[in-house]
Amino acid sequence: MRHLVVLIHGLHGTAGDLAYLAKLLNARHAVDTHVLVPTCNEGKTGSGIEAQAQRVVDSIVNEASLLGLEQSETIAISLIGHSLGGLIARMVAYKLIQPSFKLRHYVSIATPHLGSRFESIIPPDAAAVVAGQTGKELFLVDDKDPLVATLAQAPFLETLAAFETRTAYGCVQYDLSVGFETSLIRIDNPYLEPFSTRSITAPLKALMNSIPVAYSFKYTSLTSSQPQLRDVSTSAGESTYAGLLDSNTDASQVHVQQMLLSLNSLPWTKIAVFSTRPLFGHVDVIVQDERWNIQFGHSVIQDIVDRVLETPVNAGV
Repeated sequence: MRHLVVLIHGLHGTAGDLAYLAKLLNARHAVDTHVLVPTCNEGKTGSGIEAQAQRVVDSIVNEASLLGLEQSETIAISLIGHSLGGLIARMVAYKLIQPSFKLRHYVSIATPHLGSRFESIIPPDAAAVVAGQTGKELFLVDDKDPLVATLAQAPFLETLAAFETRTAYGCVQYDLSVGFETSLIRIDNPYLEPFSTRSITAPLKALMNSIPVAYSFKYTSLTSSQPQLRDVSTSAGESTYAGLLDSNTDASQVHVQQMLLSLNSLPWTKIAVFSTRPLFGHVDVIVQDERWNIQFGHSVIQDIVDRVLETPVNAGV
């Protein structure tokens, strides 16, 4: 069976953001495996999740045609999404349901599965100004029944369950765009230190220490600044999150609890990424630019490639 691996970029992103991931996937020369990095949403990421998903679906159908697949042939589909791309991928999977496509691996990288309303420096009312319709959807203000919340319900949840595996990566810290909790579908982050003087100075020191490495083209210390990865998976349905709501709970919090419960009813592999460079976690985690980010994200990309191409995985160190 042929295997098509589709890489989907995030908000205000481009296909080039995922070039390093595509490079490492192609370098494996896996039998009957093809990598597709759609460019169809470049410059259009404010148009909403569903519109972007449809463009990706059209790209996939076109790619399948170019590969010369017979109508009766089944193709395995793996979807890898960065940030907003992870939500788009879930909609893509729903739109792709047909006998000729078999869902294999779903991978999200720093994706706001619970939306971006909480832990954000952007006021919800400014969401549309920043990112159009997509901004409204991410901040759960697009409708009485927000699209992101709807994606965690039937029939979308059944489609997500149809993947053979589901893996989510989230930065413990240093990701200014997507928090650890929403990326790993949790209500807490047990890995951050309580507020202290060190909690302020440590990131500054780490940033200063990273500067000489960040501008080195020789990659002489490729492993020294790589983020550690830790498998923090829990059993499906293990947590009830009963304490999330209180008497002052607003509608958006109700949606968040419902998403927590429904998404965690499925088995996930959840990988905590201990990023080493302040401010740049969101782009380091995908090695957005090989020249500047490889020292701070190669280990994440390597882990993703191992999982998607089903080779030995070393996460959990």
